Amino acid sequence: MSKATQSEAEPGVALEINGQDVQAREGQTILEAAREADIEIPTLCEHEPLTNVGGCRMCLVEIDGKRTETACTTTVQDGMEIEVDTDDLWDHRRTILELMFSEQNHYCMYCEMEGDCELEDLFNEAGLDACEYPLEYNDIEVDTSHSEITLDLDRCVLCGRCVRTCDEVVGNDTLTFKDRGLETEIVADDGVALGESSCISCGACAQACPTGAIYTNQSAYRGREEECDVVTTACTECSLGCELEVYTNSGRIVKIEGVEDGADAGQLCEMGRFGLLGDSRERIDEPSVRGDSVDVETAIERARESLDDADTINAVASSRLPTEVTEAFAASMDAYDASLEVPGAKRATDERRIAEKVAPLFNEHAGNLRASGPEAVLDAEAVAVFDTSIVDTHPVAASYVRRAAKDGATLVSVDADEDRFASKSDASIESGSALSRLTEDSVEVVEDDASALADSDTETLINAVPALEDGGISIIILGPEIEEEDTLINAYALAAMTDSKVLSLPDRVNSFVDGIGADDLHDDAEVAYLFAADDREDDLDRMVEVARTADTVIVQATRESILTKAADIVLPSLDWFERSGTVTDASGTDRELARVLDPRVAIDSDREVLSELAEGDILEVKP
Repeated sequence: MSKATQSEAEPGVALEINGQDVQAREGQTILEAAREADIEIPTLCEHEPLTNVGGCRMCLVEIDGKRTETACTTTVQDGMEIEVDTDDLWDHRRTILELMFSEQNHYCMYCEMEGDCELEDLFNEAGLDACEYPLEYNDIEVDTSHSEITLDLDRCVLCGRCVRTCDEVVGNDTLTFKDRGLETEIVADDGVALGESSCISCGACAQACPTGAIYTNQSAYRGREEECDVVTTACTECSLGCELEVYTNSGRIVKIEGVEDGADAGQLCEMGRFGLLGDSRERIDEPSVRGDSVDVETAIERARESLDDADTINAVASSRLPTEVTEAFAASMDAYDASLEVPGAKRATDERRIAEKVAPLFNEHAGNLRASGPEAVLDAEAVAVFDTSIVDTHPVAASYVRRAAKDGATLVSVDADEDRFASKSDASIESGSALSRLTEDSVEVVEDDASALADSDTETLINAVPALEDGGISIIILGPEIEEEDTLINAYALAAMTDSKVLSLPDRVNSFVDGIGADDLHDDAEVAYLFAADDREDDLDRMVEVARTADTVIVQATRESILTKAADIVLPSLDWFERSGTVTDASGTDRELARVLDPRVAIDSDREVLSELAEGDILEVKP
């Protein structure tokens, strides 16, 4: 029984655990019932987001004085009398722990996990300080082939948490078991080095590992968890807004992990877990005017003068910024009658308009077409992905698609280029092929009004993706490259006709800030104000393009780039870990940004700069 099903079970089971009366729900495991009653049962292979397998035998309990069972896989029954801490049970656990110790290399003082190791904790709880069995570990060469993750399999206790995580949470199936008995080991794919395997570098296996067998290179030996402060915030690297647990030690970020009891079960992508730790670009810690360092007041005054004197102003804001900062920037630029663009805002505006128009045309009962979030994909019986580049741009969303396909959902890919889900797709449709007639048909119907329905090839349209209208739950996912209005009309028309939901995945989180940033920019402007924040690489292309058409360029940015080098005036901006506020994710839900570390630059708040720029008290100054 899945954990979700267990949590939904009805109450009504009475039992005793360690002589304590416990009320449990039908279908709960003994382990779950004990935890809800604050009774500890030792575990090792059990892990919150995963299916229980009872492999490590640490959670053995005595039932009715007659038999022993694993608490993580045995469901409660009325009248059970359970003992957790008998001498026999602890003798059994000590024997298992000593065998684990003898079969692997567990010299704690040299291990990255020393102090955070669950096996070490169990040794201490069991009262062990030595092993009476000879050491017989296999002396496996450490796999350092991956740039972010190291496999030290002589420290592996074969609990299988990494294998189940790669399968059940990530849906990638890179890690698996090889051989049997003492020769059993974890391997990637068919036994290749991790760096040469199908690993997508999400790092979920390292987060799940209870020992030092799998660890992340950037975080190794940078402090025990108990020495760290932990702040939960949201990632702004794509439109999903995944929750991050950010560990800091002595004023430095040392590790980022996913929130295991959160909506995404601890999932992060390579960028969220590793990329945010490693931005090596030079930080802009003070303002400058034409290359000369100045104080903040002087830089703002010069920027204000440029904006006051200009008849035409183009402004572009990063879609990584908190909603509150984006709104403040819009208010500041409005004071100068500037045209404002936020990447993705036009698409969001188009989608709202199309959805409102299309739904009643094709299905008067369609209602809200937006999916509740990426996790809704797991409940779908059919999934159509328009633009499979989400494998790279939204890796966590891609994992939901893989998991749905593995669970039996029909997967249809529509892409002008390579189908990145080719190994999982039931149908792979090239844009422009006969099946993609659905686009043309939908557009024709919408543009000609509902009366054209009678003339349209509606049957062909629906039959193009039969799984979507098969009566079950279906999801249409729109990747970031789906921007043309015709294609958006197609997708929403198809959703309305087939009672499907739409999960739209623009590049970044705050493309959905209502009514902000959808202006048409001037072809040439006297001044360009470019709020780049911590945007990098391709994200800067549009701002560079706008800068080239302006006489004067003002850039507010976190780090140096080609954009800041070309700017007349440069103002500092906060980094992702210094911001607070909210962002809106792909499902339209606000997610909280929490400040992880205090700023170490000339400003304490982006909004403070914008308020000064607007020469007024129109903005409440917050970080």
